[in-house]
Amino acid sequence: MEFRKFDLTLVSADNLPYVLCFGNMKVYAKVSFNGDPKTSMLTNVDTAGGSNPRWNSTFNYTINKASLRNPGLEVVVKLYCQGNLREVYIGEVKIPVKGLFDSGRKAKKELRFNVAGAGDGRLNILYSFGKTFTDQEPSAWKKALKAGLKVVYVVLVHGTWLVLTGGP
Repeated sequence: MEFRKFDLTLVSADNLPYVLCFGNMKVYAKVSFNGDPKTSMLTNVDTAGGSNPRWNSTFNYTINKASLRNPGLEVVVKLYCQGNLREVYIGEVKIPVKGLFDSGRKAKKELRFNVAGAGDGRLNILYSFGKTFTDQEPSAWKKALKAGLKVVYVVLVHGTWLVLTGGP
């Protein structure tokens, strides 16, 4: 089976609505494929940016090559504000992986997406796709371990094998 590395960097968000009654907004993002909680990863919480948070958080995935042509595979980014009593949903962005792949292997500049449910809010990202490599299904575990990565989870989402990895 053929795979590609997919790196997604959530750079920042701009013009998010103020969703708290009082206090400073502390915004974080939850990233997943098609909203599947098994693929969910979080950014750090930005405590200083308020309605213009900056994260520069990179998420590393391995996707089977055939799935890059699947129009139903989406990266879902949900934005939340960490409140004193509970988290407050701000809005979300759904990004078709096929659209990113069709635009090129690497973003030449930050891409901006409207945040649904957040007025004029925008999400700024960078992405890149690595070269195709062949591996047995889903023994990407071995490659990730050899590269010094800690394998967090291997999951099948809508016919797509995803390997979620993190640093050592």
